[in-house]
Amino acid sequence: MKAQAGRYKPSVNIERAPRGYVPLIYIGAGWLFLVLAAGVMIRQAHAVAYADFGDPWVVVVVHLVTLGFLSMTAMGVLNQWVPVVFDVPAMGPRRGLLYFGLYTVGVAGFVGGFGYRLWPLVAVSGAWLAGAIVLWSATILGQLVRSPKPRDVVHRGLQLAIAGFNVTWGLGLFMALSFIGWWPEYQVLRAHLATALVAWLGCLILTVQLKLNPMFALSKIDGLRPGIPLGLAGAGVVLAWVSAFTPVWVFRWAALCWIVAALWTMAQSVYLVRRGKSARTDRLFIGVAAAWLLLLGAAVLAFWLSPLAVLLAFWGMTALVLSYQTRILPFLVALTVARRLPAPPGKAFFLAQAMHSISQPAIVGALALVGAWANVAGIVGHRPDFEVVAGLGVILLVVSQAATVGLAMRRGGQRPAAGG
Repeated sequence: MKAQAGRYKPSVNIERAPRGYVPLIYIGAGWLFLVLAAGVMIRQAHAVAYADFGDPWVVVVVHLVTLGFLSMTAMGVLNQWVPVVFDVPAMGPRRGLLYFGLYTVGVAGFVGGFGYRLWPLVAVSGAWLAGAIVLWSATILGQLVRSPKPRDVVHRGLQLAIAGFNVTWGLGLFMALSFIGWWPEYQVLRAHLATALVAWLGCLILTVQLKLNPMFALSKIDGLRPGIPLGLAGAGVVLAWVSAFTPVWVFRWAALCWIVAALWTMAQSVYLVRRGKSARTDRLFIGVAAAWLLLLGAAVLAFWLSPLAVLLAFWGMTALVLSYQTRILPFLVALTVARRLPAPPGKAFFLAQAMHSISQPAIVGALALVGAWANVAGIVGHRPDFEVVAGLGVILLVVSQAATVGLAMRRGGQRPAAGG
């Protein structure tokens, strides 16, 4: 792994970037699903406050966040990120929109079936969703196979994440079939959650950070053994699976792996920022730090086998995704503007720096911490009003994020005139 670390440079091929509207459609749909999740949580505040996690509408909130927001956003970002980082042709816009349509129909049918207890619809929509994920995954994996870049930890990490995505739907479909009597009960919930939150979303976050953090810190990741957090995350998932067939204390070892992975990642980020060449630390890392504090808290709660770990994981991942969006979204706008100017596409990096909001990552981090506190305190104290506050916090997160995009587009619209 040490030899591989020397290959790490925040280098990208900006000329491979696809047109920005397809990733933006995925990201925008993810926001809508997140707002819908907040609305359902506010409506079902009593069930959430009294930890009625088996209530169908509470299950709807969970899947609106995981499938509707986090996974939808990840698919959109990878549409842009994979060709740029791995130097391969971008996915065609028609194919990207086709996958978006298939996936959206599957998510809508799945959560609607759960909410209204239409179990055959849950099973059919789950199968439809699985097909959409397989098609999308095959395209991404095909791009990785054609990449001329070294088969390093970024390459392997993304492969691991996509494998986790597909194992997640397999377990989810198994559970969905139980609702129509094909299986006596859903017996793999713990493995399903661990695979979705760690193998899919966690490994994806760890992988993408290996490129984004050095870029935003103007630093290099050499010598930091970047594969260790990924290895620990994967080991934890394996132990979580084993715990389904052994005494439950085995799951504590999985949580220990995740705790060490979170601490290693946080130390890695601090090291990158301290050795960075930027005269001023990017405030992006305020939002990133808040997110990883929440994720570390989730791992600690998982050690104590608390279901509240899932809530903190949701808040941490949401904060991390939205923090990085404060830089990614202005870049997508800047890329569109740069392509209209008589300048190389690389100019988008400099335009994006002028467009992004300096304070938005800190706002995201603060709102996520407050929202997570209200969410957990509402359950511990059986306070539905706290759950309403948490839901309103989610909506405020999305509104503030949309305002950031509006600001970037406004500033971007002024650039061509200035350049002319």
